[in-house]
Amino acid sequence: MSFPESPLAPKKLVKFAKLDGVNVSSVHCGLKKNKKEDLVLIRFTKPSLIYGVFTKSNTPGEPIIWNKSIIKKAKISALLINSGNANVFNGKKGKISVDEILKKLSKEMKISVNEIYLASTGVIGECLEHSKIISKIPFLITNLNNKQESWIKAANAIRTTDTFPKYHSEKVKVNINEQIFINGLAKGSGMIAPNMATMLSFIITNANLSAPNCAKRFKDCVDKTFNSISVDSDMSTSDMVLLISLKNNNQIMNKKTSNQFFDKLMSLMIKLSHYIVRDGEGAKKFISINVSGTDTTSNAKKIAFSIANSPLFKTAMAGSDSNWGRIIMAIGKSGIRIDTKYLSIKFGDNYIVKNGEVLKRINFKKINNYLKKTSIDLFIKVGLTKNSSTVWTCDLTKEYISINADYRS
Repeated sequence: MSFPESPLAPKKLVKFAKLDGVNVSSVHCGLKKNKKEDLVLIRFTKPSLIYGVFTKSNTPGEPIIWNKSIIKKAKISALLINSGNANVFNGKKGKISVDEILKKLSKEMKISVNEIYLASTGVIGECLEHSKIISKIPFLITNLNNKQESWIKAANAIRTTDTFPKYHSEKVKVNINEQIFINGLAKGSGMIAPNMATMLSFIITNANLSAPNCAKRFKDCVDKTFNSISVDSDMSTSDMVLLISLKNNNQIMNKKTSNQFFDKLMSLMIKLSHYIVRDGEGAKKFISINVSGTDTTSNAKKIAFSIANSPLFKTAMAGSDSNWGRIIMAIGKSGIRIDTKYLSIKFGDNYIVKNGEVLKRINFKKINNYLKKTSIDLFIKVGLTKNSSTVWTCDLTKEYISINADYRS
Protein backbone atom coordinates (compact mmCIF):
# COMPACT_ATOMS: atom_id res chain seq x y z
CA MET A 1 0.00 0.00 0.00
CA SER A 2 1.32 3.46 -0.88
CA PHE A 3 0.05 6.83 0.33
CA PRO A 4 0.27 10.42 -0.92
CA GLU A 5 2.89 12.50 0.85
CA SER A 6 1.72 14.14 4.06
CA PRO A 7 0.80 17.84 3.66
CA LEU A 8 2.93 18.42 6.76
CA ALA A 9 6.08 16.89 5.22
CA PRO A 10 9.18 19.12 5.33
CA LYS A 11 10.09 20.84 2.08
CA LYS A 12 13.74 19.88 2.50
CA LEU A 13 15.70 17.40 4.61
CA VAL A 14 19.23 17.93 5.91
CA LYS A 15 21.57 15.41 4.29
CA PHE A 16 23.80 13.08 6.26
CA ALA A 17 27.33 14.18 7.07
CA LYS A 18 30.13 11.87 5.97
CA LEU A 19 31.08 9.59 8.85
CA ASP A 20 34.00 7.21 8.45
CA GLY A 21 33.72 3.73 9.92
CA VAL A 22 30.17 2.87 8.88
CA ASN A 23 28.57 1.57 5.66
CA VAL A 24 25.04 0.74 4.56
CA SER A 25 23.16 -1.21 1.89
CA SER A 26 19.54 -2.03 1.17
CA VAL A 27 17.54 -4.40 -1.03
CA HIS A 28 14.07 -5.75 -1.76
CA CYS A 29 13.81 -9.21 -0.23
CA GLY A 30 10.07 -9.77 -0.73
CA LEU A 31 8.53 -9.01 2.66
CA LYS A 32 6.60 -6.09 1.23
CA LYS A 33 3.92 -6.82 -1.32
CA ASN A 34 5.33 -4.27 -3.73
CA LYS A 35 8.86 -4.32 -5.09
CA LYS A 36 10.15 -1.54 -2.85
CA GLU A 37 13.27 -2.14 -0.78
CA ASP A 38 12.50 -3.63 2.63
CA LEU A 39 15.82 -4.78 4.09
CA VAL A 40 18.76 -2.68 5.34
CA LEU A 41 22.18 -3.63 6.65
CA ILE A 42 24.39 -1.17 8.53
CA ARG A 43 27.95 -2.37 9.14
CA PHE A 44 30.46 -0.79 11.50
CA THR A 45 34.15 -1.15 10.62
CA LYS A 46 35.05 -1.66 14.27
CA PRO A 47 32.86 -2.77 17.20
CA SER A 48 31.16 0.44 18.36
CA LEU A 49 29.59 1.67 21.58
CA ILE A 50 25.80 1.46 21.69
CA TYR A 51 23.02 2.73 23.95
CA GLY A 52 19.40 1.74 23.47
CA VAL A 53 15.88 2.52 24.65
CA PHE A 54 13.12 0.04 23.85
CA THR A 55 9.35 -0.27 23.94
CA LYS A 56 7.76 -1.04 27.31
CA SER A 57 5.13 -3.22 25.64
CA ASN A 58 4.44 -6.52 27.40
CA THR A 59 4.08 -8.19 23.99
CA PRO A 60 7.40 -7.15 22.41
CA GLY A 61 8.72 -8.34 19.08
CA GLU A 62 11.49 -10.93 18.91
CA PRO A 63 14.10 -8.35 17.81
CA ILE A 64 13.32 -6.31 20.94
CA ILE A 65 13.74 -9.37 23.13
CA TRP A 66 17.06 -10.16 21.46
CA ASN A 67 18.43 -6.61 21.59
CA LYS A 68 17.54 -6.19 25.26
CA SER A 69 19.43 -9.42 26.02
CA ILE A 70 22.71 -8.01 24.64
CA ILE A 71 22.47 -4.24 25.23
CA LYS A 72 24.45 -4.44 28.50
CA LYS A 73 27.47 -5.58 26.48
CA ALA A 74 27.23 -2.18 24.77
CA LYS A 75 28.94 -3.30 21.54
CA ILE A 76 27.60 -3.29 18.01
CA SER A 77 29.20 -4.41 14.75
CA ALA A 78 26.10 -4.72 12.58
CA LEU A 79 22.43 -3.72 12.47
CA LEU A 80 19.87 -5.45 10.22
CA ILE A 81 16.48 -3.78 9.72
CA ASN A 82 13.47 -5.16 7.88
CA SER A 83 10.10 -3.61 7.10
CA GLY A 84 6.94 -5.44 6.09
CA ASN A 85 6.84 -7.83 9.05
CA ALA A 86 7.26 -7.03 12.78
CA ASN A 87 8.04 -10.63 13.90
CA VAL A 88 5.76 -10.22 16.90
CA PHE A 89 3.81 -12.93 18.72
CA ASN A 90 4.98 -15.75 16.48
CA GLY A 91 5.93 -18.13 19.29
CA LYS A 92 8.84 -20.48 18.67
CA LYS A 93 8.82 -19.66 14.96
CA GLY A 94 9.63 -16.03 15.71
CA LYS A 95 12.63 -16.95 17.84
CA ILE A 96 13.83 -19.44 15.22
CA SER A 97 13.72 -16.65 12.63
CA VAL A 98 15.92 -14.46 14.81
CA ASP A 99 18.35 -17.33 15.51
CA GLU A 100 18.68 -18.25 11.83
CA ILE A 101 19.22 -14.65 10.73
CA LEU A 102 21.82 -14.08 13.44
CA LYS A 103 23.64 -17.30 12.55
CA LYS A 104 23.85 -16.35 8.88
CA LEU A 105 24.98 -12.78 9.58
CA SER A 106 27.58 -13.93 12.10
CA LYS A 107 29.02 -16.49 9.69
CA GLU A 108 29.07 -14.26 6.62
CA MET A 109 30.44 -11.19 8.41
CA LYS A 110 32.71 -13.08 10.84
CA ILE A 111 31.40 -11.23 13.89
CA SER A 112 29.90 -12.32 17.20
CA VAL A 113 26.12 -12.68 17.33
CA ASN A 114 26.26 -10.60 20.52
CA GLU A 115 27.33 -7.63 18.39
CA ILE A 116 24.44 -7.92 15.93
CA TYR A 117 21.24 -5.92 16.48
CA LEU A 118 17.95 -6.50 14.71
CA ALA A 119 14.92 -4.30 14.04
CA SER A 120 11.63 -5.27 12.43
CA THR A 121 8.53 -3.24 11.61
CA GLY A 122 5.28 -4.14 9.90
CA VAL A 123 2.33 -6.44 10.46
CA ILE A 124 2.01 -8.13 13.87
CA GLY A 125 1.27 -11.84 14.23
CA GLU A 126 2.34 -12.98 10.77
CA CYS A 127 5.25 -15.42 10.59
CA LEU A 128 8.45 -13.90 9.30
CA GLU A 129 9.72 -15.64 6.19
CA HIS A 130 13.32 -15.43 7.32
CA SER A 131 14.54 -17.36 4.28
CA LYS A 132 13.81 -14.26 2.21
CA ILE A 133 16.05 -12.19 4.48
CA ILE A 134 18.81 -14.79 4.66
CA SER A 135 18.95 -15.15 0.88
CA LYS A 136 19.77 -11.44 0.52
CA ILE A 137 22.48 -11.19 3.20
CA PRO A 138 25.37 -11.93 0.79
CA PHE A 139 24.07 -9.21 -1.55
CA LEU A 140 23.82 -6.72 1.30
CA ILE A 141 27.37 -7.44 2.46
CA THR A 142 28.80 -7.15 -1.05
CA ASN A 143 27.06 -3.82 -1.68
CA LEU A 144 27.94 -2.02 1.53
CA ASN A 145 29.05 1.58 0.94
CA ASN A 146 28.95 5.01 2.53
CA LYS A 147 27.30 7.04 -0.24
CA GLN A 148 24.72 9.72 0.56
CA GLU A 149 22.16 8.15 -1.77
CA SER A 150 22.55 4.78 -0.03
CA TRP A 151 21.61 6.30 3.33
CA ILE A 152 18.56 7.94 1.76
CA LYS A 153 17.60 4.58 0.22
CA ALA A 154 17.92 3.02 3.68
CA ALA A 155 15.62 5.68 5.17
CA ASN A 156 13.07 4.79 2.49
CA ALA A 157 13.48 1.03 2.92
CA ILE A 158 12.46 1.06 6.59
CA ARG A 159 9.16 2.85 5.89
CA THR A 160 5.76 1.20 6.35
CA THR A 161 2.82 3.64 6.17
CA ASP A 162 5.30 6.53 6.23
CA THR A 163 4.79 8.94 3.34
CA PHE A 164 8.31 10.41 3.37
CA PRO A 165 11.78 9.33 4.54
CA LYS A 166 13.00 10.77 7.83
CA TYR A 167 16.62 11.71 8.37
CA HIS A 168 18.61 14.61 9.78
CA SER A 169 22.17 15.63 10.64
CA GLU A 170 23.72 17.98 13.19
CA LYS A 171 27.31 19.01 13.90
CA VAL A 172 29.42 20.41 16.73
CA LYS A 173 32.60 22.34 15.94
CA VAL A 174 35.18 21.33 18.54
CA ASN A 175 38.11 23.28 17.08
CA ILE A 176 39.55 24.30 13.72
CA ASN A 177 40.56 20.73 12.90
CA GLU A 178 37.80 18.70 14.53
CA GLN A 179 34.05 18.43 14.16
CA ILE A 180 31.52 16.09 15.72
CA PHE A 181 28.72 14.88 13.46
CA ILE A 182 25.42 13.28 14.42
CA ASN A 183 23.37 11.46 11.78
CA GLY A 184 19.92 10.07 12.47
CA LEU A 185 17.24 8.23 10.52
CA ALA A 186 13.80 7.17 11.69
CA LYS A 187 10.48 5.71 10.66
CA GLY A 188 7.02 6.08 12.12
CA SER A 189 3.54 7.17 11.13
CA GLY A 190 0.89 5.25 13.07
CA MET A 191 0.68 3.34 16.38
CA ILE A 192 2.56 6.25 17.92
CA ALA A 193 2.46 6.83 21.67
CA PRO A 194 5.07 7.18 24.40
CA ASN A 195 7.23 4.42 25.87
CA MET A 196 7.98 4.20 22.91
CA ALA A 197 5.95 4.39 19.71
CA THR A 198 5.74 2.35 16.54
CA MET A 199 8.88 3.94 15.48
CA LEU A 200 12.47 3.08 14.91
CA SER A 201 15.33 5.53 15.14
CA PHE A 202 19.03 4.93 14.60
CA ILE A 203 21.50 7.67 15.49
CA ILE A 204 25.21 7.44 14.64
CA THR A 205 27.95 9.83 15.76
CA ASN A 206 31.73 10.15 15.78
CA ALA A 207 31.60 11.59 19.31
CA ASN A 208 33.16 9.57 22.10
CA LEU A 209 30.26 8.69 24.41
CA SER A 210 32.08 6.49 26.90
CA ALA A 211 31.70 8.92 29.81
CA PRO A 212 29.56 7.47 32.66
CA ASN A 213 26.78 10.07 32.36
CA CYS A 214 26.23 9.67 28.60
CA ALA A 215 23.66 6.88 28.92
CA LYS A 216 21.51 8.94 31.29
CA ARG A 217 21.74 12.07 29.17
CA PHE A 218 20.75 10.07 26.08
CA LYS A 219 17.69 8.67 27.87
CA ASP A 220 16.75 12.18 29.05
CA CYS A 221 16.79 13.27 25.41
CA VAL A 222 14.56 10.33 24.46
CA ASP A 223 12.11 11.22 27.23
CA LYS A 224 11.76 14.80 25.95
CA THR A 225 11.43 13.83 22.29
CA PHE A 226 10.42 10.34 21.15
CA ASN A 227 8.63 9.75 24.45
CA SER A 228 6.77 13.04 24.10
CA ILE A 229 4.84 12.34 20.90
CA SER A 230 1.53 10.70 20.08
CA VAL A 231 -0.42 10.10 16.90
CA ASP A 232 -3.08 7.69 18.11
CA SER A 233 -2.16 6.69 21.71
CA ASP A 234 -1.30 3.10 20.72
CA MET A 235 2.04 1.76 22.00
CA SER A 236 3.87 -0.45 19.54
CA THR A 237 5.58 -3.79 20.14
CA SER A 238 8.67 -2.99 18.12
CA ASP A 239 10.05 0.46 18.93
CA MET A 240 13.59 1.34 19.68
CA VAL A 241 16.02 4.23 19.63
CA LEU A 242 19.67 3.26 19.24
CA LEU A 243 22.57 5.68 19.73
CA ILE A 244 25.88 4.44 18.33
CA SER A 245 29.30 5.97 18.93
CA LEU A 246 31.97 5.15 16.34
CA LYS A 247 34.80 6.42 18.51
CA ASN A 248 36.00 4.04 21.22
CA ASN A 249 39.22 5.64 22.42
CA ASN A 250 39.94 7.09 25.86
CA GLN A 251 39.66 10.76 24.87
CA ILE A 252 36.18 11.51 26.16
CA MET A 253 34.61 14.89 25.54
CA ASN A 254 35.24 17.73 27.96
CA LYS A 255 32.27 19.29 29.77
CA LYS A 256 31.78 22.13 27.29
CA THR A 257 31.89 19.87 24.23
CA SER A 258 29.68 17.30 25.94
CA ASN A 259 27.03 19.93 26.66
CA GLN A 260 27.19 21.14 23.07
CA PHE A 261 26.88 17.57 21.80
CA PHE A 262 23.79 16.77 23.85
CA ASP A 263 22.19 20.08 22.87
CA LYS A 264 22.66 19.08 19.22
CA LEU A 265 21.51 15.53 19.91
CA MET A 266 18.34 16.95 21.44
CA SER A 267 17.82 19.12 18.36
CA LEU A 268 18.22 16.12 16.06
CA MET A 269 15.85 13.97 18.10
CA ILE A 270 13.24 16.75 18.26
CA LYS A 271 13.46 17.08 14.49
CA LEU A 272 13.03 13.33 13.89
CA SER A 273 10.21 12.96 16.42
CA HIS A 274 8.40 15.94 14.88
CA TYR A 275 8.77 14.33 11.45
CA ILE A 276 6.99 11.26 12.80
CA VAL A 277 4.06 13.34 14.09
CA ARG A 278 3.96 15.35 10.87
CA ASP A 279 3.68 12.05 9.03
CA GLY A 280 0.94 10.79 11.34
CA GLU A 281 -1.51 8.65 9.43
CA GLY A 282 -4.01 11.01 7.79
CA ALA A 283 -2.65 14.03 9.67
CA LYS A 284 -3.41 17.54 8.44
CA LYS A 285 -2.30 19.51 11.52
CA PHE A 286 0.75 19.46 13.79
CA ILE A 287 -0.23 20.31 17.38
CA SER A 288 2.05 21.39 20.22
CA ILE A 289 0.61 21.13 23.74
CA ASN A 290 2.41 22.87 26.58
CA VAL A 291 1.25 22.37 30.16
CA SER A 292 2.77 24.37 33.02
CA GLY A 293 2.25 25.07 36.71
CA THR A 294 2.05 21.50 38.03
CA ASP A 295 3.76 20.20 41.16
CA THR A 296 6.06 18.01 39.03
CA THR A 297 7.18 17.91 35.39
CA SER A 298 5.84 14.36 35.18
CA ASN A 299 2.34 15.52 36.09
CA ALA A 300 2.50 18.27 33.46
CA LYS A 301 3.33 15.59 30.91
CA LYS A 302 0.44 13.41 32.05
CA ILE A 303 -2.03 16.25 31.54
CA ALA A 304 -0.54 17.10 28.15
CA PHE A 305 -0.84 13.48 27.00
CA SER A 306 -4.39 13.24 28.32
CA ILE A 307 -5.26 16.04 25.90
CA ALA A 308 -3.07 14.77 23.06
CA ASN A 309 -4.59 11.28 23.23
CA SER A 310 -8.22 12.39 23.41
CA PRO A 311 -10.10 11.41 20.21
CA LEU A 312 -12.62 14.15 20.97
CA PHE A 313 -9.94 16.83 21.16
CA LYS A 314 -8.13 15.52 18.08
CA THR A 315 -11.30 15.40 15.97
CA ALA A 316 -12.19 18.92 17.09
CA MET A 317 -8.78 20.03 15.83
CA ALA A 318 -9.44 18.25 12.54
CA GLY A 319 -12.61 20.32 12.21
CA SER A 320 -10.96 23.59 13.33
CA ASP A 321 -13.48 23.70 16.18
CA SER A 322 -12.49 25.53 19.37
CA ASN A 323 -14.59 23.24 21.54
CA TRP A 324 -12.55 23.93 24.67
CA GLY A 325 -14.88 21.80 26.79
CA ARG A 326 -12.99 18.81 25.39
CA ILE A 327 -9.79 20.23 26.84
CA ILE A 328 -11.44 20.66 30.24
CA MET A 329 -12.61 17.04 30.01
CA ALA A 330 -9.13 15.76 29.14
CA ILE A 331 -7.53 17.71 32.00
CA GLY A 332 -10.08 16.26 34.40
CA LYS A 333 -9.57 12.65 33.32
CA SER A 334 -5.77 12.89 33.62
CA GLY A 335 -5.95 12.01 37.31
CA ILE A 336 -3.76 14.99 38.22
CA ARG A 337 -5.19 17.31 40.86
CA ILE A 338 -5.22 20.97 39.94
CA ASP A 339 -6.48 24.18 41.49
CA THR A 340 -9.03 25.44 38.95
CA LYS A 341 -8.61 29.06 40.05
CA TYR A 342 -5.25 29.06 38.27
CA LEU A 343 -6.47 27.34 35.10
CA SER A 344 -5.75 29.15 31.84
CA ILE A 345 -6.28 27.91 28.27
CA LYS A 346 -5.18 29.62 25.08
CA PHE A 347 -4.65 28.73 21.42
CA GLY A 348 -1.66 30.70 20.19
CA ASP A 349 -2.18 34.17 21.69
CA ASN A 350 -5.94 33.71 22.04
CA TYR A 351 -7.17 33.12 25.60
CA ILE A 352 -10.40 31.29 26.29
CA VAL A 353 -9.94 30.74 30.03
CA LYS A 354 -7.69 32.91 32.21
CA ASN A 355 -6.96 32.41 35.91
CA GLY A 356 -9.98 30.16 36.38
CA GLU A 357 -12.47 32.41 34.61
CA VAL A 358 -13.96 32.09 31.14
CA LEU A 359 -13.39 35.36 29.32
CA LYS A 360 -16.56 37.41 28.86
CA ARG A 361 -15.68 38.27 25.31
CA ILE A 362 -14.19 35.47 23.21
CA ASN A 363 -13.66 35.93 19.49
CA PHE A 364 -14.40 32.33 18.47
CA LYS A 365 -14.30 33.27 14.78
CA LYS A 366 -10.71 34.45 15.22
CA ILE A 367 -9.78 31.34 17.20
CA ASN A 368 -11.38 28.97 14.68
CA ASN A 369 -9.49 30.73 11.89
CA TYR A 370 -6.30 30.16 13.89
CA LEU A 371 -7.20 26.47 14.16
CA LYS A 372 -7.29 26.22 10.37
CA LYS A 373 -3.51 26.58 10.35
CA THR A 374 -1.34 23.50 9.82
CA SER A 375 0.62 24.20 13.03
CA ILE A 376 -1.28 24.86 16.27
CA ASP A 377 0.04 25.79 19.73
CA LEU A 378 -2.10 25.04 22.79
CA PHE A 379 -1.05 26.42 26.16
CA ILE A 380 -2.47 25.18 29.47
CA LYS A 381 -1.56 26.67 32.85
CA VAL A 382 -2.78 24.97 36.01
CA GLY A 383 -0.69 26.55 38.74
CA LEU A 384 2.11 28.91 39.70
CA THR A 385 5.16 26.62 39.59
CA LYS A 386 7.73 26.65 36.78
CA ASN A 387 7.30 22.93 36.07
CA SER A 388 6.20 22.32 32.48
CA SER A 389 6.14 19.77 29.72
CA THR A 390 5.48 19.87 25.99
CA VAL A 391 4.14 17.01 23.91
CA TRP A 392 3.37 16.91 20.21
CA THR A 393 0.47 15.30 18.40
CA CYS A 394 -1.66 15.64 15.27
CA ASP A 395 -5.34 15.79 14.43
CA LEU A 396 -7.49 12.68 13.90
CA THR A 397 -9.01 12.61 10.43
CA LYS A 398 -11.15 10.38 8.25
CA GLU A 399 -7.99 9.41 6.38
CA TYR A 400 -6.60 7.80 9.56
CA ILE A 401 -9.60 5.48 9.63
CA SER A 402 -9.27 4.70 5.94
CA ILE A 403 -5.54 3.89 6.18
CA ASN A 404 -6.01 1.52 9.12
CA ALA A 405 -9.19 -0.07 7.79
CA ASP A 406 -7.24 -1.14 4.70
CA TYR A 407 -3.80 -1.67 6.29
CA ARG A 408 -3.42 -5.36 5.44
CA SER A 409 -5.16 -5.29 2.06
